[in-house]
Amino acid sequence: MAESRAHTGAVEELSAPTMKFGVVAVREFAEYAQMHLVRLLERFTELGCAPQNIVVKSVPSIYDVVIATQFLAEYTDVDGVVILMPENRLISAMPIMTGIVQLQMQWNMVITVGGEERAEHIIEMLIMQNEMAQEAAGNGMLATQEVS
Repeated sequence: MAESRAHTGAVEELSAPTMKFGVVAVREFAEYAQMHLVRLLERFTELGCAPQNIVVKSVPSIYDVVIATQFLAEYTDVDGVVILMPENRLISAMPIMTGIVQLQMQWNMVITVGGEERAEHIIEMLIMQNEMAQEAAGNGMLATQEVS
């Protein structure tokens, strides 16, 4: 999981040296993916993520993003996933959106949809997740939850 830092919400303070990301590029939106993939990868590296800590997978259509994201959660050690596709296309596919939310809950993993603008979002959410996990461990909440 990502390293802990004091969270202020300032984008310029975000850094991802220990974070690992999955990217699911949707070929159904090939033009969008081609336009945004390189910029997303560049943005992650600008924010400190090592290129070897980014796993990129390509799927044929929007209907494959849920299972591809589950594969990333199950078979890799990524901390979060960016589904590379236009956000407005997901809104019209409610079952896919429901599947993504279920994966977030099942795997306790940040999953976001969009292009390179989502890099800061996912890093900020991972920093918050790690801070909260450390706070919970510090006050014994995690041990209590594991026992019950």
